Amino acid sequence: MIRRFIFPLVSLFLIFFFNNISVQAEEKKVNYDKLLPTAKQYIGVPYKYGGTTDKGFDCSGFLQAVYEQLSITLPRTAADQYQKGEKISKDDLRPGDLVFFETYKPGASHAGIYIGNDQFIHSSSSKGVSISSINDPYYWSKRYLGARRYLSFELDLGKFNDIESDHFAKEAIEELSKDHLLIGYNDSYFYPDDSISREQIAMILSVALELDLTDRKNSYNDINDDYWGLGAVNAVSKADVLKADNEGKWNPSSTLTREKLAAVLVKAFELGKANNPAQFSDVPTSHPNYDAIQRLAASGITTGFSDGTFRPNDEVTRAQFVVFLYRALELKK
Repeated sequence: MIRRFIFPLVSLFLIFFFNNISVQAEEKKVNYDKLLPTAKQYIGVPYKYGGTTDKGFDCSGFLQAVYEQLSITLPRTAADQYQKGEKISKDDLRPGDLVFFETYKPGASHAGIYIGNDQFIHSSSSKGVSISSINDPYYWSKRYLGARRYLSFELDLGKFNDIESDHFAKEAIEELSKDHLLIGYNDSYFYPDDSISREQIAMILSVALELDLTDRKNSYNDINDDYWGLGAVNAVSKADVLKADNEGKWNPSSTLTREKLAAVLVKAFELGKANNPAQFSDVPTSHPNYDAIQRLAASGITTGFSDGTFRPNDEVTRAQFVVFLYRALELKK
């Protein structure tokens, strides 16, 4: 009699236990690539003493607002932010590290977010949210105090735990990471086989193409006014790279097929017509995205699969997207 009750109870416990582990794992999966487009969308927002919103930021309030999108809560003041996190030398700075300066009083009195190439984004009392060089000889280099890391990295820049030495996208992922276009996920993971969403494509392309991300007006039916990616979404929409559907929905979480991505990249990089069409067995001339796929192939961005197919209806993975993007950027050079 007791067994009849114990077995279902144990089963329910196991289901709850493993579901809870799955939820916790998903909660810990944070895409750090959000950081740059989130920060850059606030460029031009005025400085406001004690400000913590896009109506006006002080330096530490700006950092708090950006890091909140990465599920990280920072201390309120620059001085307190400097006291926590992992101490990082200037030579080891990575995008997302916080940089601190001694300005109007002893100790850390100003802070910003390092974004690569010796630049940091911050809320300046004179210019509001703007980008400056940590090596500016007239001001910032003289006042540089140190850096702290709040993001979790296990490996060196460009290295990821789930990218093996023989991974087909290894070179592209490493190079774009070193160029500060990719940061990946927490704990140095990239998740190459995950399908890439429209919002991920928007945030990476908007930074890669150096688009203006400062338009945060919401004209979409399925996005809230406080959505972190409005700047990136509007940027790619204005550039006619990736737009809302006919119902005014932007569908940020939906994925793209390989044929749809071909159309996106053709627009983003203005790829020319194909003089010698590639022969993909699953892309007939009547295919609605035949021209875009041919342009992608003619540019050398794609060669298709070894069996002669393009697989237009397959969802694009993060690794595939990065390979396409890397080749497109190399072509642009």
